[in-house]
Amino acid sequence: MTTLGEILDRLQDRSEVYQILAEAGNLPLIAKLDQASDETDGDPCEVALRAVHAFTGKADGEDWVKLIGRIQDSQSPAGTCLSEMIAWSLTH
Repeated sequence: MTTLGEILDRLQDRSEVYQILAEAGNLPLIAKLDQASDETDGDPCEVALRAVHAFTGKADGEDWVKLIGRIQDSQSPAGTCLSEMIAWSLTH
């Protein structure tokens, strides 16, 4: 299983961010990530890293339980983890 540290290392490369999300089958989130990066004149890698940092710093216990449950049931734990964190940050 991929660790959060390994996921964070992969987030330094835009193609890796897209690859992780594609592995999880979350293609709509790729479009939302692009939109968020366009709105902030940022890079998708930066948006993804901010999402991870926001989630790890501000998510409550219920959010973590939901994340862990989704990861456990996933064929792509890294992709699911990143997808959930980005989706959470876009709504909070």
